[in-house]
Amino acid sequence: MASSWEDLLDEFRALGGRAENVCLRDGPFGRGVFPQDPAKPVDLHAPESLLVETKYISFDGGEFRWHKNAPLDARQRAFLETYQRDFSWGVNRVHTEELLRMVADAPEELRALLDTPFNVDLWLTGPTEDAVRECFFGARYIGHEDRKVLMPLIDLVNHGPFADSYNHDNGIGISGQFDGEVLACYAFADALDVFRYWGFASMAQPFALSLGMGIETSAGEIVIGRDDVDPDPNRRPFFPDVKIEGRRITLSHLMLGHKKYPKLAKANFYRILRDAGRSGAEEAFDKIAHINRSQFLKLMAASEKAEPPLGRLIRDVARAQLEAISCAVGTREI
Repeated sequence: MASSWEDLLDEFRALGGRAENVCLRDGPFGRGVFPQDPAKPVDLHAPESLLVETKYISFDGGEFRWHKNAPLDARQRAFLETYQRDFSWGVNRVHTEELLRMVADAPEELRALLDTPFNVDLWLTGPTEDAVRECFFGARYIGHEDRKVLMPLIDLVNHGPFADSYNHDNGIGISGQFDGEVLACYAFADALDVFRYWGFASMAQPFALSLGMGIETSAGEIVIGRDDVDPDPNRRPFFPDVKIEGRRITLSHLMLGHKKYPKLAKANFYRILRDAGRSGAEEAFDKIAHINRSQFLKLMAASEKAEPPLGRLIRDVARAQLEAISCAVGTREI
């Protein structure tokens, strides 16, 4: 028999978790966590004892189980396996399987684009049991003290790019006042990476990074990666690691636009080329942005022949990225 939400919360608290002023219901991002009373603070926290490394995940006839060597007592194990059965893997894996199936059945042109240049490798493997498990839990683990762990209840919180990230003190949690849905920022990422990692479209991502590429420009050869952006406020924001070898300039990433800071994308790129003693920065930036826009427009066109849910998802991702790319107006000195 499936557990009720209140029974789950009672056992979670009994095992050292905190779950105050929270309820589960559908919202604009699907099922999520909401405050029962928006006038009161939310406190949701999973203790260290309930954060188990993903290496201990196992299955028994498709049912989620923790490996016998997992550091859990009988009560903890029963709670965590019940949670997966009734609130996570057991009820949500169908969405992961369906996305993998739709991508597998998509027109070859769309699949080819998702492979190169968009590198959406995770969703191109087909709806095999192993792929469903890898995608499902790959989207739900979190790095915590150099370990990859699952976080019961916390993983029900949806992504919001302007929300706070999780608190990692003595476990993992989120707290504070929320007018609407309880949200957490999963990562400092653009719309394409949100889709690559988690399989959904986030229309509110504030910035866009360039696709990985190598191009010839009047400023020389420019090679662009897609490394994660360092959110450290003490570092120049969005400024990539730069390597110069002869005519080649290699960038760890390149931001193309930012909704809040529209002058920053060109400012960073112009500074990189100026420091390298190169001219032609304006033309090179425009060429890179044009290539990105062209590829996303191709992706939107190819998505028209996909199943409607997949087509809408792909177009939403493309629109979100194009909107952020368009936010590169003017420049400034940095």
